[in-house]
Amino acid sequence: MHARHTQAADGGDFRPLALLVGSAMFMEQLDATVISPVIPDIALQFGVDPLSLNLTMTIYLLCSLIFIPLSGLLAARWGSRTTFCCSISLFVVSSALCAMATGPVALSAYRALQGAAAALMVPVGRNVLIHATGKGKLVQALAWMVTPAMLGPMLGPPLGGLLGTYLSWHWVFWVNVPVGIMGLLAARRIMPELRTPVASVFDLREWLLLSVLLAWAVMGIDYVRQADAPGWAIAYALVLAALLAACRGYRRRLARPMLDFSLLRVPSFAAGFWGGSLVRVGYGALPFLLPLMLQLGLGYSAVHSGLVLLIGGTTAMFAKTLTAGLLARWGFRHILIGNGWICTAGLAACASFAVPGWGLAAIAATMAVSGFFRAIQFNALSAIAYADLPPEKVASATTLNTMAWQLAVALGIAASALVVEWTAALYGRQAPLAQDYAVAFILLALVCLAGWPCYRALPEHAGAELSGHGRKAT
Repeated sequence: MHARHTQAADGGDFRPLALLVGSAMFMEQLDATVISPVIPDIALQFGVDPLSLNLTMTIYLLCSLIFIPLSGLLAARWGSRTTFCCSISLFVVSSALCAMATGPVALSAYRALQGAAAALMVPVGRNVLIHATGKGKLVQALAWMVTPAMLGPMLGPPLGGLLGTYLSWHWVFWVNVPVGIMGLLAARRIMPELRTPVASVFDLREWLLLSVLLAWAVMGIDYVRQADAPGWAIAYALVLAALLAACRGYRRRLARPMLDFSLLRVPSFAAGFWGGSLVRVGYGALPFLLPLMLQLGLGYSAVHSGLVLLIGGTTAMFAKTLTAGLLARWGFRHILIGNGWICTAGLAACASFAVPGWGLAAIAATMAVSGFFRAIQFNALSAIAYADLPPEKVASATTLNTMAWQLAVALGIAASALVVEWTAALYGRQAPLAQDYAVAFILLALVCLAGWPCYRALPEHAGAELSGHGRKAT
């Protein structure tokens, strides 16, 4: 059975499938951050140092990365619905195990299972949505999918704080059980059973090399930050370069590598890949960095910082209804260029919060506007990546994009923490102040702006079949 099943072609309703996949992405993103407010409570019960539980967050992110290349291969072998439902089931079981964990080792192991389950859920669901939706409605379908996922990192910290305060830290994980069961029942009805052929094959050595490389990239930055020695930064860079060379050398010997970087020769995919990754470095770090700046740098409460994030995420819901119309009017190239500048300004505005005179209402209003334009950029970048790809390349593209975007978020969080601590140390401060966080936001804004050449390189009517802009012009 190949990808001939297209349940939601141009004439069908794509929203149930898009919301199902978006809900899976929401769960994945939520669980990456929801644990952070309850780490002190978990540490108190386990009798360990809170810093030692950072592994519970890092290992989740890491496993949600290294198992992504297996998603397309498993779906091609067992079918999309079977793989998707099994991954949700594993997510539910691992969440229950996390809630019943009695020590830090067990909790870290169960969080690794959660990350592996998330790595299989999201790429399989996105791949099915792209195959099952006609190009005329793909922009809208991806907007419906991406919007719930954007709320995950925003809702994670305040939800975790509420559950930990009024119930217990266990409910951070128990809440996934009923939500996952409902998702499993919905998937059995909505998710089609596709066996889309993939161009890659599984190679154990390549996967192990890739896993070690990603582990070093994600965990190494955090280790360098804690080591507090410049020499470790040099050693980290040297080891990273050696791992990259080893991985690249081995991949050259493979006829069909698991990660198909030849897709980057397609301009529309390259724009989505590089632009999406750079934007996610900046905005992926925002749910981590902004609450710290508001609470530790500006003296606001955890409730206030949570509300600011919630308002910023809520405005993204309105962007999904407008993205398709904006793309039809202006086209992908103009939207990505113009809106990219606005997204850069949104991150730079966060740096200005360190200047006296900002009130909480003004900060919340700024984040609301920023969240709206950020959602448009994410929606457009998610769609343009698939504009010119043949069906047999969609699974490989989804794997590559998902890994890059997840890695970008992890690196953005780790690098921003490093910048804040180094800036504070440079000025001899024992604890970071608001201006130290402002430096990190300026650097994140510059990273976001680095995607501008990718957008400029797009042809005038790139993605015209998706947006309708080209058809109007002809």
